[in-house]
Amino acid sequence: MAAIAASHAVSHVQNLIQRLQLGDKRLLLAVSGGADSMALAYIASRAAGPKNCIAVTVDHGFRPESAHEAAAVGRFMQKLGIQHEIRRLKWEKVQRPPVQRLEEVARQRRYTEIGNVCQTYQVSTVLTGHHSGDQAETFLLRFIRHSGIHGLSGMSLQTALPFALPAADNKTPVIVRPLLDFDKRTLCSICKAGGIEWFEDASNSDTRFKRNMLRQIIGEADDDDRSPFNASSLLKVRKAMQGHREAIDRGLARLLDKHATVRADLGVVELAAGTDGQQLPRWASNSAVRERALASAVGWVNCKDHPPELAHLRQFEQSIVSFYKARKAGASVAQASVSTAGVTMLPPTARHGWLFCRQRPRAGGIKITKDLALGTTALWDGRLLICVRAKPGHSVSEAVTWRVYSQDAAMHKWADQLLVHRRVCRQTRRLADMHQAVLAVQPIISVKLAPDAQSSLVFAFGSACAESLAATDLDISIRAVRGTDLVARN
Repeated sequence: MAAIAASHAVSHVQNLIQRLQLGDKRLLLAVSGGADSMALAYIASRAAGPKNCIAVTVDHGFRPESAHEAAAVGRFMQKLGIQHEIRRLKWEKVQRPPVQRLEEVARQRRYTEIGNVCQTYQVSTVLTGHHSGDQAETFLLRFIRHSGIHGLSGMSLQTALPFALPAADNKTPVIVRPLLDFDKRTLCSICKAGGIEWFEDASNSDTRFKRNMLRQIIGEADDDDRSPFNASSLLKVRKAMQGHREAIDRGLARLLDKHATVRADLGVVELAAGTDGQQLPRWASNSAVRERALASAVGWVNCKDHPPELAHLRQFEQSIVSFYKARKAGASVAQASVSTAGVTMLPPTARHGWLFCRQRPRAGGIKITKDLALGTTALWDGRLLICVRAKPGHSVSEAVTWRVYSQDAAMHKWADQLLVHRRVCRQTRRLADMHQAVLAVQPIISVKLAPDAQSSLVFAFGSACAESLAATDLDISIRAVRGTDLVARN
């Protein structure tokens, strides 16, 4: 039976590679050492060929035995003929987070390292070992977070790699989850039949972590066909939600093409306010479509790797519906902005529709990006890709470095210069359409011409204002890590 399951899995992944047109591309395999990822490596080596695969193991360094396990994974990859890298996370300079946030922070750093390996080898596709059990856990986790249809449709087959810089072709690497149709038991049987050793992470049984607790609940329910918590029941509901989401998204994509504007250089989404200011705009006239439109705008702005919670969407939704009800009743509306889920929604004015921008962070909430070489692309604040390079035809010293600041951090160094620059931009109408809330979350860039030189400001308040700050031989490009596609997949 295990041999049949392995053969079926290899055929499944081969067909998937062909369907996604990945046959001529190298694939990066995320291999932790667990049964699911070890089975993935075994299957992928046969489906794509070992020379077309690279494997990476991220050692979080939380357990004494993790280095030994990563080395053992490397030996198995060598046996398969797959090139292997180990990336060890260092926590000396990064304060280890409390238990409540440990999973989140470790996941972010793991994906960052995987993205770094993509950069090193110019790989744009990452295969992970997520299986149907993970899908059931994700559904239940999002259910208790009160996610909407977007979240309850679960993990997609393919999605953008979180926290990753684009590859040489300017495309952000994607995660492909080829094993979502296989359960953990099947993957373990494939490993056993192939004589593949795997490792059980003891922390996976620590029920202080919510996902582990849910895994235990689902596992205990799997022997009871009547339980709503067994994996089969959860996956049936998830599949139904996926069908609803896909149907809504087909219409939503067409609607947003007409009624949404993405400012990728500012990290801002604008949804149309409607024609007469009294009727709900078309994207908001249906409650299900409105929920998805708001989820798309909020998810695009905050760049989190999970959909926004329904409770947060309801706050935005109630504000929008109340606005039009008051307008229709002839009442004067002095609507305040709404901030939640890391996003601020600004009410429409004569100049713009509903604006969604990054919520202003607490002091020190955005780290300074330090001393980058020219030509480097940096991911700032998890949402904007910034690159500073010499303009074509201009020669600039290789000693030049640059930094990116939040507005709060920059004000501590250049308050007078920034205030003068803002006043000039307002006088010349360059900031006419820029709301203060949008300005407050824009990057501010400085350059240093030599190691012992003073830093000089070269960019602040968006590209429309850049030229009035400093004339340089540098070209500065800023774009959203999410691109311009609002109807994103998770």
